[in-house]
Amino acid sequence: MRKTIAVLSVCLGVAPGARADEPKDYTGPFTTQVLYTMCAQNDPNSREKCDLYIQGLLYGLSTQRSMQENGMPVCLPKMSPDAARVRILQFIDGTTGGRPSNNKDGGDWMAFMGVASGNICKKQ
Repeated sequence: MRKTIAVLSVCLGVAPGARADEPKDYTGPFTTQVLYTMCAQNDPNSREKCDLYIQGLLYGLSTQRSMQENGMPVCLPKMSPDAARVRILQFIDGTTGGRPSNNKDGGDWMAFMGVASGNICKKQ
């Protein structure tokens, strides 16, 4: 589940141009101090990064709970952000026939399905 959250969080891009005292864009696990600083600052860019990270976290937890309740828990293999990005794009291309603008699903759902596809936990 933690990996699902991390992958979903990575999918949330934020515009470049960070100041020296501002937390960098999300690139993987970070310290408690970095999270605290990012979320405690009154700077709009830092606060937006915090909000986007938390939004991804909450969405990931909610989706994982729903999948678990429906008997389809996700067991992600170790995956880099770039590998997840490629999987997501391949999933979208396969699902939409190469025309993502015709798809009415939310991008967050498609990102989740892209990394979850083929990674449903085997029943024991």
